[in-house]
Amino acid sequence: MINLTSPKNSLNKKWGPDHKILALLAIVILIIAGVLALGLWLGKKSAAPQKEGIPTTPPETTEEILKQGDVGELPSSEQPSQPSSNTPELPPVIFNTTGKITEVQKDRLMVEGSGSNFADQKPREIIVIFTASTLTFEPGQKVKYQGLEGLKHLKTGVEISIGGEENLRGKTEFIARTINISES
Repeated sequence: MINLTSPKNSLNKKWGPDHKILALLAIVILIIAGVLALGLWLGKKSAAPQKEGIPTTPPETTEEILKQGDVGELPSSEQPSQPSSNTPELPPVIFNTTGKITEVQKDRLMVEGSGSNFADQKPREIIVIFTASTLTFEPGQKVKYQGLEGLKHLKTGVEISIGGEENLRGKTEFIARTINISES
């Protein structure tokens, strides 16, 4: 067995009591850093993978906000050169639509959309994604719920108005800024 306090020991000559404490402290810090790094790595690996194509954050640039989708757009050959007085021309930017809830999920709604955000005006199923900033209003807007809390107050068959974070024209999936429950 090696005696560290013996003056004959070369380790004792190079490493005094202060150096031993610093070395021990460095080892403890490295172990803690390793455990933290391993915990972060495992935490990221175990996180549920996001479904591709689903926005998780609101659009940030003006270009992203104003970009329209392709669904329900009429090919240029079918668009009349002169709009008729019977057919309203759809604006290039639409921030709201309406529909009836068909399913409430943990972070989104499935809605039978009215078609008001599509050039062909055909009803379609739309996916309305909730974020922490989504506001849900009871009829008359006297009570509001923020984030996923709003989903607890919605049910199948309820008519709603949806305000989006972005241009909803031609889109079947988007993030909601506001949900207004219609009067029954």
